[in-house]
Amino acid sequence: MSETTPVRVNIYLDDPELKRKIKVAAANGGVTLSAYCVEAIEEKLSRARSRAIATSELEQRETAAALDRLRTEIGPIGISVRELIDKGRRM
Repeated sequence: MSETTPVRVNIYLDDPELKRKIKVAAANGGVTLSAYCVEAIEEKLSRARSRAIATSELEQRETAAALDRLRTEIGPIGISVRELIDKGRRM
């Protein structure tokens, strides 16, 4: 494995009470403040990725349903898909 140099991220909080709560939660978990914050950020990113994937899958299903409705509305085009493919290959 290659070694990486840690990078620094500064977080500014408007609420001193929030900082105290974070420090207490980190201490209760037996981790450093930095480790606690990294874990919280990673969890948030993971949830965001999961939502993005779910949204993408939902959009795909909605698009497929819309295409199905359109196909039903338009009806048959009078030629089979196989014939269209064969005709396209001959051109």
